[in-house]
Amino acid sequence: MVFTTDEPSSEVVAFYRDQCAQSEAVLDVTPLSAAPAGKHGLGEFEPPDVRWVVLHMIEETARHVGHLDIARELLDGKTGWVVAELV
Repeated sequence: MVFTTDEPSSEVVAFYRDQCAQSEAVLDVTPLSAAPAGKHGLGEFEPPDVRWVVLHMIEETARHVGHLDIARELLDGKTGWVVAELV
């Protein structure tokens, strides 16, 4: 599966930051112990609380930023935490 866009990277990063700001606004007024609203399509499992969702998102973000860092290293040969500048 390949994902592409014609948008410039600055627009992609701006969209990501906007999504983060929206999430932070929700978390500012939602207790971590609150039950998540709605159903989440995870079969029988439903997240027990917002804390679980936040920790899951941290885990997923870290995993995929790691993948992005590996791809960047393969492209430019530089090592180190360069991707952190984007987020």
